[in-house]
Amino acid sequence: MIIKKYGITLARLTAEDIELVRIKRNSPAIQSKMFFQKPIAEQEQKEWFQSINNEKNYYFIIQSSGEKVGLIHGKIHSYDDKVAEGGMFIWDEKCLGSHIPVIASVCMADLTFFIMKMDKTIAEVRTDNLRALKYNLELGYHITEKLKDSNKVLMELTKESYFQSAKKIRETVKKIAKDHSDLSWEDIDITGVDFDKLYQNIPDYLKNEVIKKINHV
Repeated sequence: MIIKKYGITLARLTAEDIELVRIKRNSPAIQSKMFFQKPIAEQEQKEWFQSINNEKNYYFIIQSSGEKVGLIHGKIHSYDDKVAEGGMFIWDEKCLGSHIPVIASVCMADLTFFIMKMDKTIAEVRTDNLRALKYNLELGYHITEKLKDSNKVLMELTKESYFQSAKKIRETVKKIAKDHSDLSWEDIDITGVDFDKLYQNIPDYLKNEVIKKINHV
C-alpha cells in the first residue's frame, strides 16, 4: 500500500527497509523517546517485522522529496470495536520542526477514520516527550490515564474530537499542499500487494474496496 497525499508519500514497510528502520530506531535521539530502550538486534528486527506484517498493522515509511525521513503506523486493535492505535518517529532532524510530521499524522488519522472506519485511536506517550504530548493534544487527543510510578501517559483520539480539534490543522495542510480534498481510495495504490497475506481477513467493507483497486474498477 502506497499513499500519496499532500505532497508526501507513505509507503507500507517492507522487508527491504527494516534494517534502515532498525538503525534509525537504535539511534540515541529516537531510542530515548521509546519505552523499550534496549538496542534492537538484526534478528529481533526480522522477527518483529514478521509479527506485524499482517492485516492489523499498517506501518509506513514517510517519504518527503524522495527521502525516507521517518516511520508512522496504525495498529488495529479491533475491527469490530473500531479501535486503533498510532505512533510515529522522525529520524531526519531537518524535518522535525517542519510541516512533514504534521502532514504524515493527518494522513494517518484520515486513513484511520476515513478508510479504516475506526471510531477512535489510542496512543502511549512518554511523559518526557513534550513535543509528542503537545502535538497530540492539538490534534484532539486527550489524556485518559497517567500511570502511577511510570513514565507513560495514555491518550485517546475519537473521530469526533479529531474532526473538531484538528480542523485548522487539516485546513492548513490542505492549503500548504494546494490539495483541498480529503484522503480517499483515489490516493491509495495497492499494486502488487500480497492479497492473501495482507487483505484476506479484513472486513468486507475494506475487502470490497481493495478488490476494486486491484481490478481497476
